[in-house]
Amino acid sequence: MSRIGKSAWMALAAASLAVVVGAPVHAAGTPSFSSVPEARVPEMLHPKDAPDTIPAGERVEGVRVDGTMFKGAPTFTAVQADGGRCVSVGAIPPGVPPSGSAATSIRVGGVLPLRVERLVERKPGEAELEIVDAWFDGRTSSVRQATSTRVPLTVLAKGPASYVVYGFRKGDELQVVIPSQDRIGYVDPRGQIGFTQCGHLRIGLDTTAKNGAMLMAAGRIQTKRAQRPAPSFHPQSQAVPADTTMRALQVTVSTSRTKREREPLLSASVGWAEDDEGVTAGFRNDFVDAPNVEPIESE
Repeated sequence: MSRIGKSAWMALAAASLAVVVGAPVHAAGTPSFSSVPEARVPEMLHPKDAPDTIPAGERVEGVRVDGTMFKGAPTFTAVQADGGRCVSVGAIPPGVPPSGSAATSIRVGGVLPLRVERLVERKPGEAELEIVDAWFDGRTSSVRQATSTRVPLTVLAKGPASYVVYGFRKGDELQVVIPSQDRIGYVDPRGQIGFTQCGHLRIGLDTTAKNGAMLMAAGRIQTKRAQRPAPSFHPQSQAVPADTTMRALQVTVSTSRTKREREPLLSASVGWAEDDEGVTAGFRNDFVDAPNVEPIESE
């Protein structure tokens, strides 16, 4: 398994353990489903409307096309998104997050639809989703912008280190937008496991699902390590200053509805999936500070 794959599995394991052992979460202030603003996300461009070709040299900000990456397979080209953007080329397969991924490869052929998403967070709690739809021509390694859409987001949950989970309504769906600083491992409402390395994860929860719907995700974010006290065996020592570290965070969002409820019930929580020293919740071993003692050699 690749290093990326292992990291995703570790993040998911941390999230699962946090649920089991009851890691502290922040769930106060979760909005009702009806109070979440509804927004319109346009459908991806349809191939039947594609131009015959796009001249070489046309570009879209934040998208790089590399036709030389697959030297042994010249019929494929790579498309990469920069600046925290997520990219999708062609039809999005079932079960794949509509937000896309940091990079993808595509067989060179005709002109195909391309979508770029970017989470624009002006400050914690104030954000929008920027969506650019374009045409991609792998034969000329060119991209032509067609439309641009901005979707306002509302806060679903706030967590530690100013971390915020966003969302919006799309018909009977709750679209969940989870920011990412590194990579995110997740379990989608169908129980499928996946991960993404772009700047956010967007997945919809169907509020009409008979048994409800749930999304669980985990990733690492940058935070300050708490100041640690001086070792007990050196009372004159100074406390260890705080520094910056990457720490695993768990996000859980779910919707459910009973016959007695007028609208779907929304639950969202955010909390650490490991302690300040990087130990997964529930598996911490507490050690007493003690000096190193050299063994006494017998004569």
